[in-house]
Amino acid sequence: MFNKNRLLRAAVFAVAALLAARLALPLVEAYPLGAGVLLLAVAAGRKDRLNSLRVILGAALGAALFGWAGHALGQLAGSRGSLAPLAWLGWGWDVKADGWPAVLGRAGLVLGAFSGLTYKGKAVHDERHVHGLEVAAGSPEKGTRRWAGESDLAHVAEFGPPREGRFGGGTIVGKLKGRIVRLYPDKCRPPLPQHACVVAGTGAGKTYSFVIPNAIAAACEGESLVLTDPKGELACLLAPWLKSKGYKVYVFNLAYPQWSSCWNPVLEARDDEEITAFATAIVQNAAADRSGYFVMKEIQLLKALTYLLRCDFPPEQAHLRSALSLLSWPQEALDERFERAYREGRLPQEGYEEWRGAVSSNYDNAVSGLSAKINVVRAEGVAKLLSRHEIDLSVLGRERAALFCVLPIGSGHLKPVLATFYYFFFKRLYQLAAECGGRLPNPTRFILDEFANVGEIPGFVEVISTARSLGVRIQFVLQGLKQLTDIYGFAEAEAVMSNCPIQTFLGGDDATTTKYFSQRLGDAAVWATSERVSRRAAASAAWEFLNSPALGGGRAGRTETKSVVRRPLMTSEELAGMDPMAAVCLVRWALPVYLTKVGWEELPQAREIRALAARSLSEVCPARPDVKVELPPVPEGPPPEPKKRDRQERHGGRPPLAPGGGAVEDAELEELGI
Repeated sequence: MFNKNRLLRAAVFAVAALLAARLALPLVEAYPLGAGVLLLAVAAGRKDRLNSLRVILGAALGAALFGWAGHALGQLAGSRGSLAPLAWLGWGWDVKADGWPAVLGRAGLVLGAFSGLTYKGKAVHDERHVHGLEVAAGSPEKGTRRWAGESDLAHVAEFGPPREGRFGGGTIVGKLKGRIVRLYPDKCRPPLPQHACVVAGTGAGKTYSFVIPNAIAAACEGESLVLTDPKGELACLLAPWLKSKGYKVYVFNLAYPQWSSCWNPVLEARDDEEITAFATAIVQNAAADRSGYFVMKEIQLLKALTYLLRCDFPPEQAHLRSALSLLSWPQEALDERFERAYREGRLPQEGYEEWRGAVSSNYDNAVSGLSAKINVVRAEGVAKLLSRHEIDLSVLGRERAALFCVLPIGSGHLKPVLATFYYFFFKRLYQLAAECGGRLPNPTRFILDEFANVGEIPGFVEVISTARSLGVRIQFVLQGLKQLTDIYGFAEAEAVMSNCPIQTFLGGDDATTTKYFSQRLGDAAVWATSERVSRRAAASAAWEFLNSPALGGGRAGRTETKSVVRRPLMTSEELAGMDPMAAVCLVRWALPVYLTKVGWEELPQAREIRALAARSLSEVCPARPDVKVELPPVPEGPPPEPKKRDRQERHGGRPPLAPGGGAVEDAELEELGI
C-alpha cells in the first residue's frame, strides 16, 4: 500500500538537504577548518551533548593560545599577520602569505578540538555535586546528605596552613578547593574532643599526609607530643626542629635500645591498682586467649612477683627481666623469700595474698605460661631498656616536650611492653591533671601510628571518653577497622569510635572499613538523566528529525527524562577505588568532606624542618654507656625433685577404692601404674 506520509517526509528531507548543501558549500569552501571542527562537535554530541561543548571550547582556547604565541613570534621576527579569528578558519599554512598568528592559530584550533574530544571530565565531588550529578535540593525523602563546602565547616574548622597562635593548629585532614582544612571540633557548642581515628591501607600516605602535618600543627599550638614512630624516621625528621622550638625531646627506642632512655614498669607501678593493670596488660597482650582460669593464674603470679621485686630486692634488680629469672627458682625458695619479707614487714599483705593464691594450685602451669609470655624481655636490648627508670612520664603534661616511641619492623611481639607503657602514660597525665585543678598545665597530643601494634591498653575506653577535659588529644592510625575489633572486641571498639568526632579514610580496600564509611557517609538526592534511543534514531539524525511530532511522524527517536534519585555519596567499591590523592572525612555535627590529601612538604614549616633534620638517631639521642642488667642470684642447692602428686589429690581428694569397696594399697597402685 502506498504510504503518502513516508513520501512526504522523504520529499521534505530531500529539499532540506539541497538547501543545506547550497548554503553550507560556500562556507565549507571558505572556512574548511571551521566546518571540520563544527562537524566534529556535532558527531561528538551524538553520544553526549557535553562533548560538543568540550570540542568547541577546546578549539577556541587552543586557537587563542596558539594565535597569541604566533603574534608574539611574528613581532620578534618582524613580520605581520592577520589577527582576525575568522581568517584562521581557512586552510592556508603559508607563513609568508598568512603570517605566524594565522598559521599557529589554525594549529591551535585543530589541537584544541581534538583535546576537547578526548577530555574525560572528572566526577565532581563538592557541595553541589555527587560524582558529577547535581544535588537536588528540597527532596529529603530521597536523601539529605551531600559533601560539605567551606561555609558548612566554618563552625568546626579553620582554613590555611598551621601557624603559631590561637586556633593556629587543629587537626589537618586535607585540602578543600586548594585550602588546607584544620578541624577544631572544640569550637562547637558544646565543644567536642579532637580525638581522631584515621584508616589508611598500605601506601595510602598516612605518615606523609596525616602524622607529620599534625605533629607540626600540634607544635604550632604549643602542645606536647607523643608519637609512635615506626623505624625511627619521625624522630630524625622532627626532633631537631622541635628542639629549636624549645621542646625537650625523649626517645623510647625499642628498635635500637642503645639510642634510648630507659623506663622500668616494675618501679613505675605504685599501688595495687597499677600493679594489677601492669600484670594484666603484660599477660593478656601476649596471650591468644585473654580470659580463662590459667590466664588469671598467670596474672596473679606476675602480681606477686612484682610486689616482691619492689619490696625485697634492690632497685637495680627490680625489673621485668628479674621476674623471668625468679620463675626459675624452686618453689620452696620463693616461698621462703615471700614468707620472710612478709613477716619482717617489707612485703604488704596484698603481695603476700597474691603469692598464696598463686601457689595454692596449678603453680607449675602458671610458671610455664608466664615464662612464655614475658619471654620477650629475655632479649638483651629489651632487658636493658626496661632495667632502669629515667623517663618521667608526667613531664609532658607540665612543659613542652616530645617523646618518640620507636618501634622495630614487625613489632607485634612487643605489644605487652607498649600497652603497659601507654597505660602508665595516660595514668600519670590523669594524676597530674587532678593535682592541677582538672587540666594539664600543658596540653598533650598522642599521635599513635600503627595503633594495632600497641596492643590493648587497660582502661583505654575510659581514657578516650574523658581525656578532652584534661587537655589530652588522642589520634590513632589503623590499616583497617577490623584491627580495632580484634584487639578490643566489638563493643569496646564501637565505644572507641564513638568518642572520635574526626574519622578519616585515606584509602584502602578492606571490606569492613569501606562498608563502614559508605554507610556513615549516607545518601544524597541527585538529579539523574535517563535516555531512551530508538533504532531509527541510531540509524540517522535526519530520520529522527523526520519522525518528530512536528512533521507528523509520531514519537521522537530519543527521549530524555530527568528525575530525582537516591544515590550513596560513595559506595564500598568506589571507596576502595578512590583517587589515591583523595580522602574522605567524617566530622560530627557537620556534613562529610571530600578532600585532597596535603603532604607535609606543602606546609611553610617544611623548609626549616628539612634543613634541621638529623641523619641518624645517634644525632637525636647519643649512644648511652652500656647498661648491665643485674639479676637476683639463684639460690644454692640441689635442683628440686619432681613433685610426686598425692594419690588422694589425683582422685579428687578421696583415696581410690578397691573393687570390694576398700581402700587400695600403695603397692597395688604402683603395680597398676597409678
